[in-house]
Amino acid sequence: MSADTWSELLIHSERLTALYTELPPLDQLILGSVHLSPYGPGLRLRVELPRFPDRAPLTWADAGCDRFEAQIEFLAVGEDLRMRGVPDRTVVDIEFSPLAQVRERRIGVAVRGAGFSLDFTAFAGLRACHLNAYRSGDADPHTARRWFESRVDQHLHQVLPPTTRKSFYD
Repeated sequence: MSADTWSELLIHSERLTALYTELPPLDQLILGSVHLSPYGPGLRLRVELPRFPDRAPLTWADAGCDRFEAQIEFLAVGEDLRMRGVPDRTVVDIEFSPLAQVRERRIGVAVRGAGFSLDFTAFAGLRACHLNAYRSGDADPHTARRWFESRVDQHLHQVLPPTTRKSFYD
């Protein structure tokens, strides 16, 4: 199962797929952060996709946005999770592999970049959330003004919230 077919794994993907004619592959992503859920076996990757949406909202275009970021959520993460390195805007590729236990609908996930690796198994379904855009010309991506796809996120956040903000990262 290639990362090119990750759209087949998406659950409730309408918000994300509405932004792209065709979703970009999960190659050459900029990994902003990895968040383990304190409430159960879940994990979120905050990633910047390699291509800006070709059907972006007009407000994003009017604001001069050219970078797109999302959180990709994995559920029922196995105890086999292994991470090496620090995800500090590391360029990574994500690969999926089907597992032999077809009844359980599980996949193997491998995230690889220079000096960083993350491997785990999870439920064979992904969710994308906290979709947002920003301008690459802004000095620091962490403090850059953000335009969110969700009205709730847009109302609550002008920039990325700190990683301690539970409602955004959990």
